[in-house]
Parts: sequence; C-alpha cells; structure tokens
Amino acid sequence: MQRGWLLVICAACGNTTTSQPAQTSAAPVPGTTIPGAPAVATCDAAVPDRACKPGVALRVCKPGDADRVGEWRYAIAAPAFSRTENVTADELKAAWAKSSFTATADAIAALTTQLGDGHAVPLADTARPDVTDTLWAIVPADELMPNWKVVTVDGVHPLDHKPGPLAVPLCGSAASSATKIAVRNIDPEKLTVLVMTGTTALTRFTSKLMEEKGVLYPLPGVEPWLAAADFVHISNEVSFLPKCNTGDGKPTMQFCSKESYIELLEKSHANIIELTGSHLHDFGHDWIKNTIAMYEKRGWIWFGGGRDQVEATTPRLLEHKGNKLAFLGCNAPMTEWKVLRRGPGVAACDLPRMQWQIADLRKRGYVPIVSVQHDEVYKHDPPQGLVRDLRALADAGPAFVMGSQAHCPHPWEVHRGAYVHYGPGNFYFDQFWHPVRDAAQDKLYIHANKLLTVGHLYTRIEERGRPRVLDAKERTELLTDLAGAQTRLPKGAEPWGAPLDIPMTRDRPDSIVINGQLHAITVKTPAKIEPDKKYPLVVDVGLPVDDDNAFVVKPSKSAASAKEFNAVIVEMMQARYPIDHASVTFSKPAAPTKPTKPAKKK
Repeated sequence: MQRGWLLVICAACGNTTTSQPAQTSAAPVPGTTIPGAPAVATCDAAVPDRACKPGVALRVCKPGDADRVGEWRYAIAAPAFSRTENVTADELKAAWAKSSFTATADAIAALTTQLGDGHAVPLADTARPDVTDTLWAIVPADELMPNWKVVTVDGVHPLDHKPGPLAVPLCGSAASSATKIAVRNIDPEKLTVLVMTGTTALTRFTSKLMEEKGVLYPLPGVEPWLAAADFVHISNEVSFLPKCNTGDGKPTMQFCSKESYIELLEKSHANIIELTGSHLHDFGHDWIKNTIAMYEKRGWIWFGGGRDQVEATTPRLLEHKGNKLAFLGCNAPMTEWKVLRRGPGVAACDLPRMQWQIADLRKRGYVPIVSVQHDEVYKHDPPQGLVRDLRALADAGPAFVMGSQAHCPHPWEVHRGAYVHYGPGNFYFDQFWHPVRDAAQDKLYIHANKLLTVGHLYTRIEERGRPRVLDAKERTELLTDLAGAQTRLPKGAEPWGAPLDIPMTRDRPDSIVINGQLHAITVKTPAKIEPDKKYPLVVDVGLPVDDDNAFVVKPSKSAASAKEFNAVIVEMMQARYPIDHASVTFSKPAAPTKPTKPAKKK
C-alpha cells in the first residue's frame, strides 16, 4: 500500500446534498526532470513525498504566491453505505482538530497546512484504513478504492475539475515554474466520468406523461447530474417504431417507443446505449435494427445486443483521455428460456466466454464495464442467482459489474476489486410505488485507466415517469434499506481479494445459438495471428485435429448434433474471426465399412 493515509473521526458532519466531449490537449507530465536542474529534490517538509522528484524544488503555497505549479488532492473515505454525503469545510476542520484520527506523517504534514494543527497518531505506511461509521479516512485522491464512499466537502468532489478544500497547493522556484511542470496526483486530463443508469422504457404511462406535458418533461430533475459526466449510459429496454401504440396509459406488457422520444435520450446526454432488455423484440426483431440505426446515426455506441449474436457479444471499445473502456453485456433470462435468435437481438449470457473476454480485455489494457439483464424481484434483496453470476464475472477482474434488470434498487459490494452493483433501479419508467420508485444511479470516476470510486444519484419516480433527486431524509431511508440488504447477501465476497487467474491459452471458450439454445464450443486459435491475414477453419466433429496454422473448433455434443450446426458454426466463425472463406473443413471419422461377405461356393 502506498503512503499517505490519514484517519479521522467525523462526529459533527451534516447531511447536505453530454454528448461526446471534445478532445483536449495532453497535460504536462508530472514529475518530469528539469534539464540542467540539480539531481536532488529540494522540497519543504510539508510537501508530499511522492510530489517531490529529483530536480524539483517545491513548497506548499501561501496566499498570494504566483508560482503555483500544481496541487496534491486528498479525499474523505467513508463506509460504502454511509448516510453522510457532504460536510462543510468548517465541519471538516472541527473534526480534524477535535476527533481521534491517524495518518502517515507525510499526510499529516501536508494537511496541517490547510486544516491547522490536529492530534494525529502516526499510521504505518503500509496500513490500510479500516473505515467505520465513527472512523473515517482521508487519503490521497489517487489512492481511493471502490470499497469506500467519497464524502464531498462544501459540495466539491475531490475528482471534480476544480480543486476543493482538501487540495494542497504546491508552488515551485522560479526555475521549476518556468518549465510549467504540472505536479499533481490527479490530472483532470486523465479523468473520465461515466454515468451508469438503471431501467429506461419510454412507454405505457411514461409515454402518456410525455405526450401530455412534452417529450422532455421527465428530464429537469436529473439533467445537471448527467451533464457533468463525459459519458452517459442508458439501458433502453424497448425499440423505437415510427408508428408505435405505446399503450396510452394502459398496463400492457408489450412495449415500444415513438421515434420522436429519442430526443429525451439526446437531451439526457446519452452516448452509450445498453441493448440487453427483454422487451426490445416485443414488436418484432427487425425493429431492433431500426433502433440501432438511430443510435448509429447519432454516433452513439451500443453493447449487449446487436444485429446478430456476433455483434451483440463483441465488447464495444472506446478511448477517452487515455482511459481505455470496454463494455460487455448479456441477457440471462432469455438465454435460460432458450428463446435467443441468430438475427437481431440481445446477447447470450455465456459466463465462461465473458470471463475470458474480461481477462483478455484487462490484458490488453482496457477497463471492462459489464452489465447483465438478470432475474427481477420487487424487493431490495437481490436473487441468489444474480449474486452468484455477477460475482463469477467479477472473479475475472472487471472494474464494474451491474445488474441492469432491477426495477427495485439492490445493494452494492466489492468483490476481488470489482465494484458490483446488483441493480440501480428504475430511471425513466412508470413504476411509482414503494419500493420500485426509488433508485441509486451510478457515477464512475476513472483516472489513469483505473476506477477510483463510484458515486450515486438517489432518485424517485414521480408522475409515473419523472425522476427527481431524493431529499436528505428520503436518501437516508433508502441507504438504510440498502445497507440492510447488503448484510444479507450470500457469504463469499472477497472485497480485498485479487482477480482470479483466467488461463489465456490458445483454447478460448465461445458459444453459438441454434434454435434459441446456447451451445458451448472451444476455439483453438493459430499459434501466431498476423494482421490482415486469413486462416483456415477446421471443425472437429469427431476426429481430433492439431493444426497450428488454423482456427480449430471443438463443439459440444449437443451443438454438433444440431441440425443447423454446419451452417451456423461457419457463419459465426467467419463473422468473429479472420477465416479464409475458401478453406473450411469438417474433420470427422470415416464411416465404417461393412465387411464383405465371402462368396458362396457353387
């Protein structure tokens, strides 16, 4: 563990409550050695050790100093379900001066310049703060972990663009300031903010509300929170139709949205759409293609569904400010019910394949974000099957795993370093009764390709489709319910454990869909894959094959015996892998020959 921990009891803390961003220029590299400068660091004692690099002369700035070269940000870390969202600067200083706390000498020295003298007890450099409701932590902001909840100060998040009260300003000598070195542990040009929302279905009573009061009527209560993010995810569970009977306020279970309703998603700053919803095909699978075309026209990305199973199950990648994000999703109930299709539809939930994909993405430097449409329940306690499957995906090491099916909000936890939210709840939908009217939407802060923390916006559906922010009392009640549900989760979570080691051999798990059913296959890749080169495909249906220069498929018995197997496997392999269409072989044992009868003697 890195240095810089500080623990503080907070006894008198109060409860207060886009479209694609333009590319910006890269920030100066922190800690770059100044040409011609001394090789040794000359920093004041209050400067954090990690900020002080060879050739850099730093001190903590005083009011009026004009040679500021950066800052070192710290953050308050509280338990995951703390009822406190914000403290004032005065409350923070009072807690620092009067409450028990512990810290490394490094953090105490830096923070004393901003908060005044305290009564800190030194904390070992390698110690990890064990935060409780009465014992909080202040940590360097770049050392935040998803296990903790960040408490803002005067409404300023430590990862906001402007530094808050817990930022220690750093000034340099004339020589160092002239080089314009940025000395900081949080670089805004390396920060991506991603909002992940719950269930959206612009149909039925929500549609009636929009028809009566305007398409954008549901938006104002949540728009500022959405606008502050770089990317906004919407799990839109229904397809757009040019002529859609949305139900006119009737409790129908056949869902669609009018094409004009996409304006609400546009003004919600949506740019990442999840397509795992079970109602996408209610009016026919071809309307899924129409819906995807509308997203594609707007430059949005989509995942968890697609024009075919290959597109639906392929991770969608994006890069922003140096952060490499990958999105992956699936629909578990439709997989279990064996109603999947080869054409447009939701992605099949094949956990071995998805675990392999997550591990592969991590190896390639991506931050995997995973969302699963799973079993729905109308209580805060998530189904055991949902917990089992999301933890299994977390084993592979994604940054974030979510259950997008939830109409009722479920709790969250950390398992093997992955933040697992079993369900945010409804976002834009018409369910308005307790407990499905409330929700906890997620906001991910990803810095330097690492998920540092997850915040929440707590909302309530009013007028059957208009979310608003919960007040302090309502938020406390919801958090109390979710905290209780978290204590009842099945045992087995490993909040500080490391991801499992998923073997990354040439044999990778995959699957195909035949007549609605998912069938497992194993794909052995060539020993070496070169760019722009096509490779033979060999399908092993009974005669083992060992070919280092080909893709070799080993199907399960159920897959190989399916009537459409030959056509489906070739179609899928050619779509997903670089296959030479002219070189496809089915390797099977030769049919046994019948023994010849001896000729009869005359």
